[in-house]
Amino acid sequence: VYKEKQFYDDEIESMGGHVYKLSFREDLNLPKFQKDLKNFFKQHHEYQIVHCHKDCLSGVVLKVAKKNGVKFTIAHAHSASQDKNLKYLIKVLAKKNIKKYSDKMFACGEEAGKWMFETDNFEVLNNAIDTDLYTYNKEKADKVKKKFGIENKFVVGHVGRFNYPKNHKFIIDVFNEVQKVKEDSVLMLVGDGDLRSEIEQKVRDLGLSDKVIFTGVRSDVNDLMQGMDVFLFPSLYEGLGIVLIEAQAAGLKCIIADNIPK
Repeated sequence: VYKEKQFYDDEIESMGGHVYKLSFREDLNLPKFQKDLKNFFKQHHEYQIVHCHKDCLSGVVLKVAKKNGVKFTIAHAHSASQDKNLKYLIKVLAKKNIKKYSDKMFACGEEAGKWMFETDNFEVLNNAIDTDLYTYNKEKADKVKKKFGIENKFVVGHVGRFNYPKNHKFIIDVFNEVQKVKEDSVLMLVGDGDLRSEIEQKVRDLGLSDKVIFTGVRSDVNDLMQGMDVFLFPSLYEGLGIVLIEAQAAGLKCIIADNIPK
């Protein structure tokens, strides 16, 4: 998890839940992470089930959980690959423990499950959306375009965290070519993340600052999609890509990478 406040913290707490933050992602200190987990489960015997969404690191989390009194463990796969960086080797080794310490394995799709668990012994839980929220509505579309000052513009949209798999550099390169042949085009990037400042710099370097909108994290993505004309989704890999399902529900024309799960 991340140490800083996340998107759903307030919602969880408002419903009576509790948020505890233990970080491997930022510290890169696996022994400390395991020790913190061990201490957590020793102090919180009320948790009888652990449903882990840490992908490869589920093997670490669930091993510690099982060895410290948790009765039922669930691993949930959301990705069909991983970034080839410093943490990759640790993740690949850690995922070997998932089958051993999971009572149940779920995945967002077939590809994600097979890659993560290296077996067919898992269950796909389809991610659902409320289609009524995404059905095209011209009044909403006009409102969004007016709000962002993009009336009479051709809007290329993308929704996703600013990290490596989402391929934002390529999105900017594609849009740079689009605006050369369609001068009234603008790019709307919805989301936030570690690489946002790098992408903002690339936009400045290409002289596109007045044509690219960074909305940040939004709770009204369904409305923002109403104001888009085409959806660009060139991810390097995806477990599922639920925003693509949302874009299709909104009736958007979608230009996507050929490795997105069918």
